[in-house]
Amino acid sequence: MIDGVNIEKNITEKFMKFLNKTIARGLYLLVFLLPIQTRWIIKAGETEYATYSLYGTDMLLILVLLLFVVYRIFNLIKSSKFPEAMFGASKVQNLLTFGLFLASFISIFFAIDKMLAFYKLSWLILGLGLFLLIVRVNYNRLKLIYALLSGIFLQAIFGSWQFLTQSNLANKWLGLALHNGADLGASVIETAGADGIGERWLRAYGGLDHPNILGGILIIGIFLLINFILIDKKSFRITNKIKIFTSYFLLLTFTTALFFSFSRAAWLALTIGIGAMLIEAVFKKNYQAQKSILQAVLIFGLVGFILFFQFSNLLMARLYGERRLEIKSYNERLESIKNSLPIIKKNWAAGAGIGNYTLALNRQRPGQESFYYQPAHNVFLLVWSEAGIIGLLFLVGLIIFVFMRLLRRPEYGSSRDDNGVGILVALVVLMTFDHWLWSLHFGVLFFWLVLGVIVIREDKKLNFPTSLC
Repeated sequence: MIDGVNIEKNITEKFMKFLNKTIARGLYLLVFLLPIQTRWIIKAGETEYATYSLYGTDMLLILVLLLFVVYRIFNLIKSSKFPEAMFGASKVQNLLTFGLFLASFISIFFAIDKMLAFYKLSWLILGLGLFLLIVRVNYNRLKLIYALLSGIFLQAIFGSWQFLTQSNLANKWLGLALHNGADLGASVIETAGADGIGERWLRAYGGLDHPNILGGILIIGIFLLINFILIDKKSFRITNKIKIFTSYFLLLTFTTALFFSFSRAAWLALTIGIGAMLIEAVFKKNYQAQKSILQAVLIFGLVGFILFFQFSNLLMARLYGERRLEIKSYNERLESIKNSLPIIKKNWAAGAGIGNYTLALNRQRPGQESFYYQPAHNVFLLVWSEAGIIGLLFLVGLIIFVFMRLLRRPEYGSSRDDNGVGILVALVVLMTFDHWLWSLHFGVLFFWLVLGVIVIREDKKLNFPTSLC
């Protein structure tokens, strides 16, 4: 009888280990594939924001979540602490994320298109599910970040190739849309060439929907690389020297692609995020961190200096904003902010319904061309418009809560640090000047992925092992 119990116990333990490894590997694969926008368009809308799609990453994420639920159910048999075993130890964090979900769910009852609102709510559910996996799954954190950096690296290479060749590839299986600098609606820079003839330069998209999104993921990769360099410099092993060389190579690649994205929001987010990191390092008197950050800044400066001489006319057009398209872009962003205010005033409590902002704008400003109906270029105003003041308060509360926990971290370069303050500050800047982190499928999942990566886990050390084995 005792042998039978032991055999059953061994089988259960082996199954649990296999299940955990499968979940971890599925998570690595998901993070790597996340920028690839392969999807099945179920129902095409007049705009992207009214289109129903099933993404390949959705199916993978759902599968990993189901395996995670099975794994946790087995654990619950041995534990009476259901909330802690299933969702984690931080009650405040759980309350804030659930509050955001609940406010978004309630907004459905006030939505113009309730089916669309349910569909957009599914994105939030998947994002929260990804956040839960990042925070609760037992995995090698270094492998996860390497998977993320590998996916970003492919986008950086593809984006740089797009810009330098001024060409593009379209492939439905890889989710690649065709972008042509001569087409209206493409993200381009208008400037005069050396011969005085006007030129239209296609900005780097990578495989994503907009150059600003490419710029956004590149700066997150840059922050993670800075931390890798700082941690690896504390060891004099040959393997660490190779990792430092690799990190610098990736840093150069990401910085170059970031330049070619010509995303002013991303440039600003990187600048402010680096400033926040440097201030924290100075405040903690961490001279090694200050040195590594300043070395990264030197690399940014050298890359920018070299590329400036080759593409000075493009850079000046973006920075000064005096060309026709730059003025148009600025006016459209400003108008999108103004358009959100009447919608907020009318739906300030419960919102106009998650995913229903463009429909509410259509009612407010009927008769415009379809491209006019864009989300407000500010995530916080967009959330207030769609999920009401309660949804906004829960989102802001979650960001503040994470920020306060990050401030309690040890010094830079410890096993539990990953420059979370700089990343979070950069995210907030991106959210202030754009909408994709709430309005687009990739943006929703990427936001919760990054937030999960920087969240402190009190129950598990965030170690950075020296090998991938």
